[in-house]
Amino acid sequence: MRRIMLAIGVGIGLAGCSEGSWFNTIPASNSVPYLPSSPPVAIVAAATREEVAFLQAGGCGNCREADRFYRFIHADPDVRKSRIPRNMALAEDANLAKKQWVDEVRTAVYFSKRIRLANGQSLFELITRCGKGWDSPATQATLDVPANSPPGFRLQYLISFKKFGQPIGLQMRALFMRRGEQLIANSAFAESLLQNPDFMRANGLRCWSD
Repeated sequence: MRRIMLAIGVGIGLAGCSEGSWFNTIPASNSVPYLPSSPPVAIVAAATREEVAFLQAGGCGNCREADRFYRFIHADPDVRKSRIPRNMALAEDANLAKKQWVDEVRTAVYFSKRIRLANGQSLFELITRCGKGWDSPATQATLDVPANSPPGFRLQYLISFKKFGQPIGLQMRALFMRRGEQLIANSAFAESLLQNPDFMRANGLRCWSD
């Protein structure tokens, strides 16, 4: 099993944690090297008719298929009840951009329920029961329309845990690609989640509430 090494440079500052917390959180790094496994690490999750119709329409931004897909996403009880963070990068009057961002975050929440981890729980359960919850506005499912393959989604989850044995928080980045009925790991941590039942220990993590 590939061990994940997080290189923390001297120049990386510590981002503040939630209000009232007594320790800092190390943000997820964008520079962690990743070499995808061959064959790719993936799970199968059947696509709904709403997803299929939306992608067959090319992921159109303003069409009946898009409206039906996002209404289906927002109607999911777990998605609807999940509290998403504020996105301070969006202006108060950026209505269209804000709606698009909310759709992308809610879609990421929806797909997290479909991602079954190596320990038997879903990614949704890991984030809501062990992580800090939906605390990063960068957790999103963005439409991906490659030139030579069918459209799908790129999923990014930024999940805050505590570092095992140390009084600091540690943000982990799990990336996936949605292609057809497959959810494909696209980062080392995502591969660990799908392959190693003891992924918390392997990555030096403990739950946020511990």
